[in-house]
Amino acid sequence: MITMNSAKDFTLQVNHTFPVKRERVFSAWTNPKELEKWWGPAGFSTTIEEMDVVVNGNYKYLMHSPEGETHVLAGKYLEIVPNEKLVFTWKWENGEADFPVTTVTIDFHDKQDSTEVIVTHTDLPSEEAAKNHNHGWTSSLEGSLKPYLV
Repeated sequence: MITMNSAKDFTLQVNHTFPVKRERVFSAWTNPKELEKWWGPAGFSTTIEEMDVVVNGNYKYLMHSPEGETHVLAGKYLEIVPNEKLVFTWKWENGEADFPVTTVTIDFHDKQDSTEVIVTHTDLPSEEAAKNHNHGWTSSLEGSLKPYLV
């Protein structure tokens, strides 16, 4: 779901349920060796240059597309509640100099023997950016994370 907050402020929310325990899903997001195996839309590979999963810790990922392009994503962890929530900034570092720093919140909810993940990406600068990120998040959750976890 995409919500327009103002002409230059959009919020995107995507959710997906995985048939594994919450601790397993949280580990996939916070363990660099695991995250590197699934991060990014289907078909992408990721190299982690930095990933310090502590409040105010930095991360930097190099996302390699199937076409050979590299997208550099960096940010800082703002809030970490083990097995419940991750909040971090999101900034594209190459080719997107005018793209602002945005914020991503990942909520992890128990659903019996499954885990619902809710991704809320705020401060997106345009509806087009929200749609592009919707595609990226959906593909990452359904096409990359789900096959990794199950």
